[in-house]
Amino acid sequence: MPLSKIQFRPGINKETTSYSNENGWFDSDLIRFRKGYPEKMGGWTKLSSSTILGVPRSLHTWAALDGSKYMGVGTESKFYIEEGGGYNDITPLRTTTTLGTNPFTTGSSGTGTVTVTAPSHGAVDGDFVTFSGATTTDGITAAQLNLEFEITLIDQNSYTISTAGSASSGSTAGGGSSVSAAYQINTGLNTVVSGTGFGAGQWGGTVTSFSQTTLAGGGINDSVTSITLTSATDFQTASTTISADVTLTSTTITVASATNLPEKGTIKINSENIKFGNRSGTTLSDLSRAQDGTTKATHTSGDTVTYVGVILIEDELILYTGKSTNTLNAGVVRGARGTSAAAHSAGVNVSEAHDFVGWGESASTSATSGSNIRLWSQDNWGEDVAMAVFDGTPYYWDKTLGLSARATDLASQTGASDAPTITRRIMVSGADRHLVCFGCNPINETDQDLLMVRWSSQGSFVDWTPTATNTAGSNRISSGSEIVSAQKTRQEMLIWTDTSLHAMRFTGPPFTFSFSMLANNISIIGPNAVAAIGDRIFWMDRENFYAYAGSIQVVPCTVLRYIFDDINLDQSFKFFAAPNKMFDEVFWFYVSSGQTEIDRYVKFNFTGNTWDIGTLSRTAWVDTGIHDNPRGAGDVSSTNYIYVHENGEDDDGSAMTSYIQSSDFDLAPDGEQYMFMSRLIPDISITDSSADSSGSVNYIIKTRNYPGDSYTTNSTNSVTPTTQQSFLRARARQAALRVESSTTDIAWTLGDLRIEARPDGRR
Repeated sequence: MPLSKIQFRPGINKETTSYSNENGWFDSDLIRFRKGYPEKMGGWTKLSSSTILGVPRSLHTWAALDGSKYMGVGTESKFYIEEGGGYNDITPLRTTTTLGTNPFTTGSSGTGTVTVTAPSHGAVDGDFVTFSGATTTDGITAAQLNLEFEITLIDQNSYTISTAGSASSGSTAGGGSSVSAAYQINTGLNTVVSGTGFGAGQWGGTVTSFSQTTLAGGGINDSVTSITLTSATDFQTASTTISADVTLTSTTITVASATNLPEKGTIKINSENIKFGNRSGTTLSDLSRAQDGTTKATHTSGDTVTYVGVILIEDELILYTGKSTNTLNAGVVRGARGTSAAAHSAGVNVSEAHDFVGWGESASTSATSGSNIRLWSQDNWGEDVAMAVFDGTPYYWDKTLGLSARATDLASQTGASDAPTITRRIMVSGADRHLVCFGCNPINETDQDLLMVRWSSQGSFVDWTPTATNTAGSNRISSGSEIVSAQKTRQEMLIWTDTSLHAMRFTGPPFTFSFSMLANNISIIGPNAVAAIGDRIFWMDRENFYAYAGSIQVVPCTVLRYIFDDINLDQSFKFFAAPNKMFDEVFWFYVSSGQTEIDRYVKFNFTGNTWDIGTLSRTAWVDTGIHDNPRGAGDVSSTNYIYVHENGEDDDGSAMTSYIQSSDFDLAPDGEQYMFMSRLIPDISITDSSADSSGSVNYIIKTRNYPGDSYTTNSTNSVTPTTQQSFLRARARQAALRVESSTTDIAWTLGDLRIEARPDGRR
């Protein structure tokens, strides 16, 4: 009987039915197409056995002049610099403060739990604090206390830590009078909760505080100015004085005492309400002047400062400055900040709302930190690195200070002038050497403008004040409501808003950069869903895939419907593009429907114009360049590692289950007759790196008689490097081929298929 040669078209195609895609490929996992033929994808190994706190969402590599190779790793909890397989914690500090006398109280006898009294600490659950100066307390030694700990929140004035010690008596206070607490920046979210993230938001504002009670008494009408709560313990009041004059242009305010002042909120000086977005000790910064309809004014040292509390009852914001027991009865302002005074029944929820961000209000650093997952952007400035939290503070790490030194605020660097204090993304422009912030606060303002682009003077990362003799400047993007992403190319920087794409090009004096809109009605699915390879830019939006190389093109995708019909858009901030220039590929890792973490990928080979799909959990990626192999971050049983990809054939020493399955092919013209298959001749190259050279690949023949039938597995044939032919017995109108491997130490490349078959009747 004659042999029939079956040649399959390259690429996975799920845009049609399996039968209509005859002689094509329909499904895959952990394979790639190279020169039109499928092969097993390369394996990966751990970079290091060291683990990382938090899920890495940002990787960036660079090299120092001495040849040292570094990789920045940003998670929702930490920022590390990896060097030689070791992870160095350089997470910036939020504040350092001295606690009161004997701030530690031990728990039960024999346990290591310690309660820390720290008024207005500003921490959230999961934050990290490092103590110094503590003395031995109830059998828990000073060495066991003067360490870094993860915080378990109790309230805004206390939290617990877990030490390695053991209390002798229990319920004993100690620690001494010289305990210093260094708080790292607040941790961020790892998973977007419903109603947050790109393109989402709560109409009327958001509250992220932890203080909540209910309305007591008989409720209130829309005009009362005395409000009784079930409990007002966690609803702050505070009074102090200013320690220095406050002018109309002041960007900070120093108070005599910060007791009971939160890390952010509103104060009243004379008749002016002033919002502050950050408190460090007794210094208030990130100021927004003349709030709540008040007038901006000057104030003299010694003037009274009163904390303005904010509560949210249903849809109404209410201000107050004083309380008596559980009753708010001083400085009560109803229907504040665009809300309306209304009647409320006894028992409704009352939330402490100093961190309220309302519709139409500009976001502050801390106000937005709990809305989206924690994403870092980073770029190297020479040997140093600049990094920023999405909608957070930009930071800078100086290599000369060593790997034990923490990153510090960009605005606090020596010689810093008007540096942004909040941004969405940070990037070095390229050969022209400007540090650029996207979606940042305008000069001389503290509120964030989500369309503002600012850049430093050429060759300086600290000089942000535009003058006639430097190149610092700014520009506001002309369309959209927010910048979502930015990407550096060889010739320009691309900026995506929620509705458009813009180009930012270096032109030199007098304007430094030019801006032009490349396309309207186009966006990007998430901040990291873009990749640059050479002169090409590839990105994913909510409906399509695009490429840019001087002009914008839709990239035809043969698995488009499959991807977008099975995708969790609520987690789109996690989606990211991963270039692999070793094989002319771009991955997009995404969260499938019903999942909350990345579990799938789609991959495009841009030289062969082929697509394939698969399952793999990766959370961040960096391509070759500084290192010979790409690196990817993964989550394995909640333990986070960095993996070196295209390294061997296995999943970190375990077998990879890699497969490709064809669409249906007719065994007789148009499926007119049943055919009897008796033999197949494999065409496959198998590389076995094991000592016994026992690796094999399975050829699986699946058959059915009609497109609506389920497949029947007729034959599984184990193929080794020396297999010449395999025999089978199968009778059907149409068949599909599945090639898979699930053993260690092998790689394979598939060629064409030959099958021996004869007609076997119509019925």
